[in-house]
Amino acid sequence: MNAIISWLVILCCSVSFLSGLVPKNNTAFTPMNEREYYDGDIVAENTDGKYINLNAIDEGSEIYTPTQNKGGYRYGPTVFSNADGSIDIFFAASGLLGRWDFINYRHSPDGGKTWTDEKKVLEPTADSPDFYSCCDPGVVKIGAYWYIGYTSTTDSRGLFNHLFVARSKNIDGPYEKWNGNSWGGDPAPIVTSNGDKDEWGIGEPSFIVKEDKLYLYYTHKDTANETRLCIADANDENWPKTLEYKGAVISYPDMSSDSADVKYIDDYGKFIAVCTASRFSENSYIDIFVSDDGLHFSESCMVRKNIAACCHNCGISSRTNGHIRMSDKKYLCYAYGSTWANWATRLNEITLTLCDEPDFSDNSVKSKDIPVKGIPQASIKGFTGIICEDDLYECKIGERKTIKTYCISANSTYHQKVDIGIKFSDYDASIIKIKGKKIVPVSEGITSVTVEWNGYKTEIKVKVSA
Repeated sequence: MNAIISWLVILCCSVSFLSGLVPKNNTAFTPMNEREYYDGDIVAENTDGKYINLNAIDEGSEIYTPTQNKGGYRYGPTVFSNADGSIDIFFAASGLLGRWDFINYRHSPDGGKTWTDEKKVLEPTADSPDFYSCCDPGVVKIGAYWYIGYTSTTDSRGLFNHLFVARSKNIDGPYEKWNGNSWGGDPAPIVTSNGDKDEWGIGEPSFIVKEDKLYLYYTHKDTANETRLCIADANDENWPKTLEYKGAVISYPDMSSDSADVKYIDDYGKFIAVCTASRFSENSYIDIFVSDDGLHFSESCMVRKNIAACCHNCGISSRTNGHIRMSDKKYLCYAYGSTWANWATRLNEITLTLCDEPDFSDNSVKSKDIPVKGIPQASIKGFTGIICEDDLYECKIGERKTIKTYCISANSTYHQKVDIGIKFSDYDASIIKIKGKKIVPVSEGITSVTVEWNGYKTEIKVKVSA
């Protein structure tokens, strides 16, 4: 989470003037209705007391490569394996200009062979409780809405985190954030850290819709390292108001285990949780836990075979409701790399099998030594979104300020100035006017402003004082 403040020094670099648009990737999106499963309910076999073994079929494929000499990352993924063989994926992406992390989305129509361009779908809101970052996405679809749960903080050290959520009727946004009472406007946490402000706190969510309940699993790192559970009414549009705390469901022996991604396997009637342990080290591995009730988990197996060393922040694929069917294609996705904030992302096809006993035989197996090589900046084509130099502009009556706008590279490691084709909308004209790219204060107050370029959008705030 919050891949570091020193990383911002690297990010705030390399600004050049944009002379033209780089051609976009030709990979096409598959129709949303063809991605849905329509195979009905399933009667689970009795698997009480049994365990699950996860096997990575091969080394998998690299789906994100950082930029040479600049780094970058995509981590903490939510992966959807769809009925038409396509894949949807969300992950935390390296931020820019003082914003630590964005949440990006991309789609593969062919099981990970080719990918659409990424798109930034969620970003911090200026002058709000999530103004530093949006990271560690946990995504679920309930009815007509897609929900992204995410981690953020107002602590400049990246500590004392809280859990937030946003929703949209479109998978790629725009998303509106939960404000404490309803949807839209400045965000408010749905789960708040109340512990030691010098510890990591709360975040890294995953979701399962089961019958009429929404299971929300999340990390709690304070004096202990735990995965905790809240349950909400999935039929209530304002379900964050209905969250009930159910306790810690997994307790880890130390702080080296990170976020558990929890799903439900229909065929087995079991919950499965995957996380990385001994993260960032040569001895890292994937740790698997299982549960019959979603409340009490037992360690089931460890996986090093075909997994890159120095792995961290993994996710296991599911349907959009957080369920897995054994007939579906199944994937494990994780970030890895020995240099901080210079991480590649890998996607492995996996199998899941029932077993009578836990399997820790991979303890004697070495993780794969897969170097993170990086790609030249000159070879990066396309953009993920637009960003302004500041997300909060403070003006006085009679003062004018210029809004400086940049497009974000496909690898999110550099930005290019763009002045042509910028549109401004959704602001309070009684507080400001915008002439060209200059803010003209009209009266005291605060207003949000939507900034758009080439179909990409971002939001800034303007505060006007006397």
